[in-house]
Amino acid sequence: MAIDKATFLAASVPDVVPVYHYSAEIDTTPGGNARTWAALCAGINNLTEALNETVQQYFFLCGHGFAANYVTGLAPTFTLTGVRVVGDAAQDYIFGKKYATMGERSTNFRLTRTDEGENTEVISAHVTMANMTEISGATTDGSAISVELRFNGEPFIGDAWSA
Repeated sequence: MAIDKATFLAASVPDVVPVYHYSAEIDTTPGGNARTWAALCAGINNLTEALNETVQQYFFLCGHGFAANYVTGLAPTFTLTGVRVVGDAAQDYIFGKKYATMGERSTNFRLTRTDEGENTEVISAHVTMANMTEISGATTDGSAISVELRFNGEPFIGDAWSA
């Protein structure tokens, strides 16, 4: 039995979720009465999630030497990398805090995924900006950047700041 080309292609291409379906925003006025969201977009070409799980292993007698694993804690982090774009509200805010410490590095973060049907999923969190790199690369390249957004406490599934 012959398969037509469209059926073959549909069956051989997996349904993947491209990272460009995600949008990230950072609050540039975390101490203000209202949130001012700036898109983490210009110059950002990589977004990486790390759950940083704490895993407890228990070796029970009935496991015959094999462990039972339990995730007992998380310290989620998103790392953003790209090139420095001076004048971009999000990047100027982040790198304006480069030499700050403690609460001055705290802000709010939203990550939204929109699927092909325009349905959205949002994760909201209080974060600390850490491990910032603003100056990096060859003399003829744009300066490579990176920043970690480390969650402070449990994230909220949904938009924690919507009216």
